[in-house]
Amino acid sequence: MEYTFSMSKLRKSRLESAIKREVSKYLHEMDDPRLGKIVITYVSVSKDFHYAKIYFTVMEEDEIKEVQDALFHASKKIQKDIAHRFRTMRYIPLISFHLDFSIQKGNRVLNILDKVKEELKEKEEDEKSITH
Repeated sequence: MEYTFSMSKLRKSRLESAIKREVSKYLHEMDDPRLGKIVITYVSVSKDFHYAKIYFTVMEEDEIKEVQDALFHASKKIQKDIAHRFRTMRYIPLISFHLDFSIQKGNRVLNILDKVKEELKEKEEDEKSITH
């Protein structure tokens, strides 16, 4: 029984990787330049292989809304392309796109850490000037 679980997990992982690769390639081949700004961060396929959540990010935060609009309008075309590329599968996962904020959150944390480091450095300099 454990063998079946491992094979299913391996199959799921392979499908997630394949979807990520194909959707990334497809987005960059499309005519809409807004879709070329998307970076697919990861794909999560449901246990029954019927649904795939595609997480993406955009490097420029001010472009998120326009990229989401472009994705919304292109999603049926992307779904159709995925179905064509994976036509040998019994079930083609229904895809949905989700904004992944992890990169933006990471950048905010790094900015906060930089500010703290700068403040500590200023505090040390102030203490040195007081003692001298």
